[in-house]
Amino acid sequence: MQRTHRGFTLIEAMITLAVVGILTAIAVPSYQQFTVRAIRNDARTALVQAAQFAERFRAENRSEYTGLALPASMATSPAAGAAQYDIAVAAVAAATFTLSATPRAGSRMAGDACGTYTLAHDGQRTAAGATSGALFDTCWGR
Repeated sequence: MQRTHRGFTLIEAMITLAVVGILTAIAVPSYQQFTVRAIRNDARTALVQAAQFAERFRAENRSEYTGLALPASMATSPAAGAAQYDIAVAAVAAATFTLSATPRAGSRMAGDACGTYTLAHDGQRTAAGATSGALFDTCWGR
């Protein structure tokens, strides 16, 4: 009488483990890049919301931005959870303002090569001094 063996051989288990390892090596960095882009997108959205707040402030204050300060709920991005960017009024004058999203020290974005993103009253966007180029487009999109 012949006996049948059930189960996996060591070779089959090692092949499965190798395939899982390769898939993990590809998937994890891709996921990390996706989450970093999502965090930057949240910061960009927060700046647009802050700009809308500034425009409402100007409408209520006789067409001037003087005295503009963001409320605490708009001071970080994302507003809930672990903050990655600090949102602030970088410069303000009677007829102009500039908002900035600065990577927060100690956060995941602290060492990000994309740096600080700014948005001016006229819609001008800059990232670490650049208004265009491959790094700007890769980091903050168009």
